[in-house]
Amino acid sequence: MADFIAPIHLKPRFSKRFALILIIIHSGALLLLLPLTLPFALEVSLVIKLCLGLLILASAWHTTRRHLRLTNHPLYECILRYDEVEHCIRVQLKSGEGAQIALGSYSHPQLVVLRLKGIENGRIDTLIIWKDALDMQTFRQLRVHLRHADDPEI
Repeated sequence: MADFIAPIHLKPRFSKRFALILIIIHSGALLLLLPLTLPFALEVSLVIKLCLGLLILASAWHTTRRHLRLTNHPLYECILRYDEVEHCIRVQLKSGEGAQIALGSYSHPQLVVLRLKGIENGRIDTLIIWKDALDMQTFRQLRVHLRHADDPEI
């Protein structure tokens, strides 16, 4: 029980699985643009394909920067504590602010999706943590904390 009460310091590493999945998804989307035929003039179709390609590249850049490299991510190096009274997870950010895990956080044997409410202007931020981004013990503790926060009767 002492492991369950102990706070978890989250400092995820670079995830090779996540990087591979991002490469496959965005490369596949770009490849699907090549055979795409549109019912417009050739020039208009090329402009539309170019715009879609730029959107895909912007998505790849943003996802890589924000979720893979965790550049300026508010949840990087946060500390999670399980509150036994309210059966919820309290989060202390690196900046010293406190927050609470939002609904929609997800735990799976291969990844954890942490959603946090109320960081900046009531906005919900998300941290995606793959299994290879944390050591096994920390990843297990995180999954147990999320499971107990969802169902306090366990």
